[in-house]
Amino acid sequence: MQEASSLSTRTQSNVRPEARLLQTYQFGEILVEQDHIFTFADGIFGFETYHDFVLISEESTEPLNWLLSVDDPSIGFPVLNPLLLDINYRVPDNMLDPDTAIFVIVTLANTNGVMSANMKAPVFLHIATQQGKQVILSTERYSPEHIITASYENTGTKEGSYAGTLT
Repeated sequence: MQEASSLSTRTQSNVRPEARLLQTYQFGEILVEQDHIFTFADGIFGFETYHDFVLISEESTEPLNWLLSVDDPSIGFPVLNPLLLDINYRVPDNMLDPDTAIFVIVTLANTNGVMSANMKAPVFLHIATQQGKQVILSTERYSPEHIITASYENTGTKEGSYAGTLT
């Protein structure tokens, strides 16, 4: 059994009353502490009935993280820091806060088999309050289908180990 948190803590543990045990397809059993659950009052676009999510960091899928529904662990979204795709990515100043992490939802393969990110509607996770919100940016600068390409080179450190750059 693995314990999950927004800081990707994974430990063996007994289920505590304030913790929830999730059975997931991708990660097996995950123990989620209540203080690691982000509440989305309005849900995620297209999934408005789901309000509680946990951010999972898994070394094997880096730089992707996973935003999983606590209510239905079969609902999950790969998310990525938008600065990895566009170093100049900006949101309005009134949305910025030192306690807020910003992610974009990634589509791993669209109908054409292409990976894309929704740069137009980022997800904001406020760490201190454990509140989440997805917002549609008013600017036309960003696309809901920003194509992601990856270039990798063998690091030579161990077989199958690669360093990559997303663009």
